[in-house]
Amino acid sequence: MKKKPPPEPLLFVDAIEEGHARLVLGEEAFTIPVRLLPRNAREGSWIRLSIGVVPAPASDAAALRKKLARGDPGGPIKL
Repeated sequence: MKKKPPPEPLLFVDAIEEGHARLVLGEEAFTIPVRLLPRNAREGSWIRLSIGVVPAPASDAAALRKKLARGDPGGPIKL
């Protein structure tokens, strides 16, 4: 028998001030940036928390190094 996944927790949006939202989960409160809230969330809203693990995003460091190297004549740095 497969185990049923736990329900996604519900959080209460207690306050939104200066770009941060105070969320309440049970007896715990914490803050997050407002930009992480759903667009229609307001003070007094209930929101469902759904998160998951994903693979790391591809790094563009190699492309940046290649771009920077194109304009580099080489040799010592002149100040």
